[in-house]
Amino acid sequence: MSQSFETSLHKSLEHIGKKEWATALLNIEKRFTHVPVSETSFRDELLSALWSLHEAKKIDSELPLLQVFAIRFSKFDAWTFRFIESTDQGKKYLNPLVDSDESFGGSIEVLQSCSAFPAEDIIKRWVRDHLS
Repeated sequence: MSQSFETSLHKSLEHIGKKEWATALLNIEKRFTHVPVSETSFRDELLSALWSLHEAKKIDSELPLLQVFAIRFSKFDAWTFRFIESTDQGKKYLNPLVDSDESFGGSIEVLQSCSAFPAEDIIKRWVRDHLS
């Protein structure tokens, strides 16, 4: 993991007063390392969303950060990528929100779709459950 990414993540979370989000976000980020950087960068999308929250919070100190972040997080282009693991039983689609880091550590196929996986409402629920 890039030290500068981790530093930027911690700095952005500190500025919005949500340092406790770091562990969950770093764990999810590890699962997107197979996405070709030329296509999209989960890291860039994440940092951009967090810094935009920081700017919005300066304008409205009462901004419901968790709800706004859940919406933005669920819209990341990174969610359109499908991670496929070939097993003896056939192909298995990996879910970045629930499958283990070990599942993403092996040789997996990455394809892009036009919709989010998991669905946006599931991604929003994950944010509310894991970052509150």
